[in-house]
Amino acid sequence: MNIIEDLERKLDQLVRMPDDPRILNDIGVLLYQLEDWKNAEMYLQRAWELDPTNKDILYNYGLLLHLQFKLQEAVRIFEVYLELYPDDRDVVEKMGDSYYQLGECEAAAKMFNQLRGIRKEGHLIYG
Repeated sequence: MNIIEDLERKLDQLVRMPDDPRILNDIGVLLYQLEDWKNAEMYLQRAWELDPTNKDILYNYGLLLHLQFKLQEAVRIFEVYLELYPDDRDVVEKMGDSYYQLGECEAAAKMFNQLRGIRKEGHLIYG
């Protein structure tokens, strides 16, 4: 299947289950792949409102906000994500980058220092 067919199938599912956060997340991801940022954000935000602790939804929504330079909003989502999944190197790095771009250098340094202690593939990372 291609992205458009997948999107049509997911939209059909959404008609039957309009409050299913997984379907909303999937639609948001497909729209992201089509570079329809505005609509992707709308679906991911709704998915997050329905399931604010889902790992995939938090990651996808935070990433989309980060890529659109909606950094304050991205930080808010990444904070929730890291409360639940504190050892995710990718999100720690993106959060540090967001803080840096916001001019919050102390918070950025804290996040980048946190990367040093997170295990990667079973080995400690040393900075």
